Amino acid sequence: MHTETEAARQLTLKSAWAVDSGGSPNTKLASMAKEFASRVAVDAANECVQIHGGSGFVDDFDAERLYRDAKITQIYEGTTEIQKMIIARELQGKGF
Repeated sequence: MHTETEAARQLTLKSAWAVDSGGSPNTKLASMAKEFASRVAVDAANECVQIHGGSGFVDDFDAERLYRDAKITQIYEGTTEIQKMIIARELQGKGF
């Protein structure tokens, strides 16, 4: 989980760096960062719930809240499916 989290962090930082260095926003890179980071967050939160078993679903326990918070990242600000479509369009436009 830590490896995937670090990979998501680096992809996000690369996307931010592309803008901060004076370039225009890189739509493909931003969509890749959002899709990947959202997936990693949900996978890590799901594993947390799994590790804690039944108590992972109790409202008083952080695992349940973390899972809800992670899952919503796949829905808000462009669903995962939309991010994948943006990435595919960007790749097709570049002749890949």
